[in-house]
Amino acid sequence: MLIELGQFQEARLWADKALERFTHEPELLAAKAVALGRLGDLQGALAFSDSAIEERGDTPYVWLARGDVLLARKESRADYCLEKALLLAPGDWVVAWLGARVRYYYKQFALALKLLQQAVELNAAHFLLWLELGRCQQALGLAGPARHSFEQARQLKPNCLEAGQAMARLSGMGVGRRLRGWWRRLFNR
Repeated sequence: MLIELGQFQEARLWADKALERFTHEPELLAAKAVALGRLGDLQGALAFSDSAIEERGDTPYVWLARGDVLLARKESRADYCLEKALLLAPGDWVVAWLGARVRYYYKQFALALKLLQQAVELNAAHFLLWLELGRCQQALGLAGPARHSFEQARQLKPNCLEAGQAMARLSGMGVGRRLRGWWRRLFNR
C-alpha cells in the first residue's frame, strides 16, 4: 500500500522490518525490490528481485514486481515479466489492475489502458477500475471515453469524490491537450 501511495522510503523501511522476521518471503523481497527501484537504487532493486524469484517466486506479485524493477531499469524484458504475472493468474482482475498501475506509473498509458480494459472485462462492477480506466484515457487525450468511464465510476459509487474531481478536470481539458493525445496515439501505433 505504501508503494501505491508513493511513499517509497516508508515502504522500504517496513519491508526491512518484515524481512527481519520473514527473511525468505518472496513477496516481501519483491516489495522491497519495487521500493528500491522507485527510489533509484536499481542495483539493489534487481538483487532483491532476483532473490524473490529464487525463493519460490512463482506468484503474480513477484513477477509484477520484477516487471516494475525492469521498467525502472528501462529494460524491455519487463514485458515478459508482466505477461507472466497475468499468465499465473488468469481471470484475476486484481493482477491486471496492478499491472496497469505499474504501466501507468512509468507513463506507458496505452499499455496500461489495455490491461485496464482487461480488468474491466473481468469485473465491470468495481468503481475503481472505471476510475483508473478514465484516468488512463484522459492521459491519452481520449476525452469522450474518459468521461464515460468516470460516469461509470460515479454510477457504481455515487459518493466517489475522485470521479467527481476527475470529471471537473476533464471539463477543463483544452483542445491542445486533446490534439497532443491524438498525435501520441497516431505515432505509437
